[in-house]
Amino acid sequence: MSLFIKIFIVFVLTWGTLVRADFADDLARIHMEAIGGFENLVMLKALRATGVTKIDGEDLRFVMWAARPNLIRTETTSKGRVLTQGWDGVNPPWLMDSKNGGIREMGAVAARAFDADAEFDDPLVLKGSRRISVDYAGETEIDGKLVFKLLVTENFTESFVIYLDRSTYFIIRRDMEKPGVHGKEIVITEYQEFSPVNGVMLPHRIVQKVAGRVYYETLLEQIDANPLITPGLFSRPLVAVKPQGSASAQK
Repeated sequence: MSLFIKIFIVFVLTWGTLVRADFADDLARIHMEAIGGFENLVMLKALRATGVTKIDGEDLRFVMWAARPNLIRTETTSKGRVLTQGWDGVNPPWLMDSKNGGIREMGAVAARAFDADAEFDDPLVLKGSRRISVDYAGETEIDGKLVFKLLVTENFTESFVIYLDRSTYFIIRRDMEKPGVHGKEIVITEYQEFSPVNGVMLPHRIVQKVAGRVYYETLLEQIDANPLITPGLFSRPLVAVKPQGSASAQK
């Protein structure tokens, strides 16, 4: 192979990578505008949501607080028992069980999953301020809709695929590979029923599927923008305390 041909091949491969990266950046900018625009996004600093998660034939009522950049607290009620989970973005995620009053750190696997879901913004929002790379991976079709496929890598290690609806530019699905009982499996998370919260379009129904079957379905019945955040809300309590919000009272 001549030197010229080798140089040309390297040029084409490099150019293709740059084009894909540029297009991914363009899609990220369009996505931000489509869901509300930069000003609305930065003004939405925290959320309080109430709703229900359907899993294994049971309805679990919950209250959730979330704040930038990755602070989260959830209180889930089932048969009078409240399980509280939280993360302050610095110390290990924790959980507190009202049944026995115990407080402990989450296990390693649960903590990683909780950390990953704690990010306040989706991967395309303000991605320049986070350790995220996004690469364009072509187009495909989901449920009769044309979508853009994007490969997202966080912290140089965690990778997953997101799908952007070509008509709305909303993220409608995320695919992530995780260890399962029988080896690696694809966990599909679908985002549905978008409506505005303080000018930002957010999904109000989230469905997660594992091995092609629905694992859980979450319906966000109410989302309040920029609620009052009490000091220490996301931090691990030193002793068991009464839950901040009564999930059972949200019925």
